[in-house]
Amino acid sequence: MPERQPTKPVGQPSSKPAKHPTDVRIRSVKFNVLMNMIVTTSSVIFPLITVPYVSRVLSTGGTGHVAFAQSVASYFSLVALLGVTYYGVRVCARVRDDRAELSRTVLELLVILACSTTMVFAVYLACLFTVPKMNAQFGLFALFGLAIWLSSFGVEWFYQALEQYEYITVRSVCFKLLALVLMFAFVRQRGDYAIYGLIVVVSGYGSNVLNLLRLRRFVDFRNCGHLNISRHFKPMLWFTIASISSGMYIQVDIVMLGFLGTTDMVGLYQLVSKIKSVLVTAVNSVGNVMLPRLSYYQARRKERQAGELIAKNMNFVMVFGSAIIALLILLADPIVALLGGADFAESAVPLRFVGIAVMCSAMNIVLANVMISKGMERTWAMVNAIGLALAVLANVLLIPQLGVVGSAISISLCEALMLAMRSYVCRGFLVGIRTSIDPMRILLSAIAAGCLTRGAIAICGAETWNAFLWLMFGGFLFALIYGIALLLCRERFVMAMLQPVFNRLHVRKTNDENNAHGASDASDGRYANNGGWQ
Repeated sequence: MPERQPTKPVGQPSSKPAKHPTDVRIRSVKFNVLMNMIVTTSSVIFPLITVPYVSRVLSTGGTGHVAFAQSVASYFSLVALLGVTYYGVRVCARVRDDRAELSRTVLELLVILACSTTMVFAVYLACLFTVPKMNAQFGLFALFGLAIWLSSFGVEWFYQALEQYEYITVRSVCFKLLALVLMFAFVRQRGDYAIYGLIVVVSGYGSNVLNLLRLRRFVDFRNCGHLNISRHFKPMLWFTIASISSGMYIQVDIVMLGFLGTTDMVGLYQLVSKIKSVLVTAVNSVGNVMLPRLSYYQARRKERQAGELIAKNMNFVMVFGSAIIALLILLADPIVALLGGADFAESAVPLRFVGIAVMCSAMNIVLANVMISKGMERTWAMVNAIGLALAVLANVLLIPQLGVVGSAISISLCEALMLAMRSYVCRGFLVGIRTSIDPMRILLSAIAAGCLTRGAIAICGAETWNAFLWLMFGGFLFALIYGIALLLCRERFVMAMLQPVFNRLHVRKTNDENNAHGASDASDGRYANNGGWQ
């Protein structure tokens, strides 16, 4: 039998140099952000191609069936994952310099996931046979049941902990391209929604098979020694509660629409939900790469670096989040016309209400990263559980009265309340970085740009134009006015982004001046010499 090895507290970094360091190149935050921006860009561009096509082919009914099945399956996946999506990032990031400890930790988490997923999948099968709305689409729900297993063993948390964003980016883009080809090849008529569901599973979870196969490049499961699985139970408890409640309240609107409303209502709202998800992904493109580095800083008590990182992220979120709120209010109609077509015209009104949810959701993720990195899992879990309860209550009250608009209002209201609660919990940290963030300058710039753009649209009669021209005119004008307003206000994030340009121009100007002085000095010397020669 292998000798029993003592295990230190989970996630605690080794105080001595690792005997077997992982052969991993840790890139800079700027590189990671660049890679994540590429993933984000693909996550924005591909829906611009797929959503209009699928919406027009499958209409509200087919897209509603797929969205409902995907949302229900995701609920079961949340339970099966037990919060490892967040917990795994933190605990692996803290021991990533020690190959032996990292390998042991990963194997222990995989054993836990195998047990939890087996039990959750058994419950899912029971519901599939007994719940009428699930049984009515048996094949589609069975297909998404496969996603539960693929989601549990995707080990995305491992690659995030090691900051392998280059691999994540290449893999993600390749599978999106595959899904695009499959969709145009096989989704041709309204009855093809089950095929579309299969493509969603392949594109969303198929890459997880590659993740698992590639895992042995970084870890060695042969010499893990004694596994101490129970050491994860206590720290995982609050991650589990937080992850499940957080994931559920994010998708509770679609699930409750499916049970309280009709398939067509789900179809109308899923377009709004997809747009919201894409925008949240875009706004949070920086935040996704922050948690591993934050956990690394906190483990080594680098509070100043952690504060600077969060302040930059918050300014980024506020700048782009405020723009999204204004643009959705101004341009919801042409957006829906281009992405959904005539069948989805009623989606424009709820779309105007979800802009607040986009920014609040992204800010909530930023503050969640702060709470996780500081070890505040219990408080994080309690806040998320309260948020889930509020979301359920809001949907129960508003969906019967307002339908899809009620779902949009409830999710925005819930995200705003969650942001207020998390801000209160993190108030000490926020006070420490208050001089590094610019909420009022950003808000005033967005309001001014929105009002001026609305006036210009009315004066030019852009609402009567082609939807694409209306969208381009309004979007370009708002971006121009908003950018100028942020520059005039000297907003920190924008100025920081432009600082390298200013520095380069200053250096070029200085070099030109020096060259000019040098030429003048040389000329003076030449004339003096000429005088001497004479």
